[in-house]
Amino acid sequence: MSYSIELISIGEDIYPLLERSAGALNGVQNEFRFHLPSLRQRQSGISFQRSQYATSEIWAFLRDQKKRFGGNRPYIIAFVTKPLRSAELANIFGSHEAAEGLAVVTTFNAGQYVKEEARYCCYYLVRYSLSFINPLIRAHNDAARRDCYFHRKIYKPEIRASMDAGHICDECMARLDDEPSEGSAARRLSDEERDALRKMLQFVSGDLPYAVIMKGGGVKGLAFAGAMLELENYFWFDRHVGASAGAIAAVLLAAKYTPGELKDLLLQKNFRDFMDAPVWKVLINLTFRQGCYPGETCRRWIADLLSKKIPKLTEIQMKDLNGALVYASRRGMGTIPFDSIGERKDAVAAFAVRCSMSIPIFFIPMYVDGRRVYDGGLRNNFPLARFLADYPRSHFIGLYLGKPDNRNKRWMGSELLDIFIDGEERQTVDKNIENVIVIDTSPVGTVDFRLSAGEKDFLLKVGRAAALRFLYHRNLDDGPNEEEVERAQNEAEESRTNIRRMRVRKRVKLICWLLLIVLIIITLYLFIVTRS
Repeated sequence: MSYSIELISIGEDIYPLLERSAGALNGVQNEFRFHLPSLRQRQSGISFQRSQYATSEIWAFLRDQKKRFGGNRPYIIAFVTKPLRSAELANIFGSHEAAEGLAVVTTFNAGQYVKEEARYCCYYLVRYSLSFINPLIRAHNDAARRDCYFHRKIYKPEIRASMDAGHICDECMARLDDEPSEGSAARRLSDEERDALRKMLQFVSGDLPYAVIMKGGGVKGLAFAGAMLELENYFWFDRHVGASAGAIAAVLLAAKYTPGELKDLLLQKNFRDFMDAPVWKVLINLTFRQGCYPGETCRRWIADLLSKKIPKLTEIQMKDLNGALVYASRRGMGTIPFDSIGERKDAVAAFAVRCSMSIPIFFIPMYVDGRRVYDGGLRNNFPLARFLADYPRSHFIGLYLGKPDNRNKRWMGSELLDIFIDGEERQTVDKNIENVIVIDTSPVGTVDFRLSAGEKDFLLKVGRAAALRFLYHRNLDDGPNEEEVERAQNEAEESRTNIRRMRVRKRVKLICWLLLIVLIIITLYLFIVTRS
């Protein structure tokens, strides 16, 4: 049976913070369920205002709350925003009367030591949940065990060390594992609670695995490498999800290619190789095979890269990869997943990628079960909604290629194409914006296969700048500073300006050549007419 733990804000309304904290821990386990009180109980707590609080006052207030409102409220953790003192110490972060199911935490001055408020709150939710299991475990002052959750933390900066370590010392863990004596208020940690504890500790320490979900975008996918180079410093990913260009990155990362290796591979790759049909055959392919290019060069390229990381004589299958999931599209069935731990896990990985990047008309469609399949971007260009529907409790970071606003100043055909491919994915992005990195890759287009070295460098820069901006706004304790983010943003925008100028010069040069050709043709025509 899970622990039902109520979180109440006293003296000030910080329920948005408590809701985020509760949601984070509820999202990784089921044994400790954190919830907010009723509206009347909230109002009662907020009205109990003091310039500072004594733990004895908090315990009296919470006991009175239990009597006034009744109900089954076995465990309550209160949060205050003012200084907190106990009978022993004048300045503490938290305390408990765990035998009664009561605890209190203050956020006052916590910002001096911890930038991530929700992570700080989660730390104490885990700490006092353990005290509820075994109220007999008391805080210790052992300097050798200062990173333990049960260390007293007289020296306040040590709270970061404990949060980052995600550690419970052997002695305290043994107490949690001991069989309690008859009549004791303590309980032994169950296997289910132990697993829940492990996941909560991972979340607080930042070691919880995430899924990275990457949008389709053709050659623009090079920006993913720039973003991942920064993200790998703060997160680790056990699921790699993508459609179209995102499928290429997903499969390679799932095969243990590092973001640095991915960057080098994409910088070295001549994307014109993907246009693997001679000019004279393009129209024939389009007429009889429903696509201009076979895409076989891309499939072989992926297969060769996978074989360098995975020692296997037979073809690399999806199940050989570390949590890869790519999507293709098909009439009638909609989205087709190739999942290393689910549907079509026996599919050849390079074939799955080739299916996912079958851009209509551009590439010849592949066949699955005798039916044509197309680019995954047609149904789920940014497959976040589909992934969350299949794996609803996953922690994730999305990489979305697109403009960060909805300015309506583009050619109508471009807008219609967005409606066709993107569908309602912008609403999905807005709904999950705190976990999505928006990367503006304009003016580079999806099928700009003739990218110059400067354009490739630009894609890396905008990916990196967007990731740094995301990390900065996430307010990580060890995240990038404002100067670093601004410098990366300026470099990316300077590169964007240069790319646009270069493209304008190319267009002007092309127009001049066309005008010259037209002028020569007219001159020749007039010469012939006058001679005749």
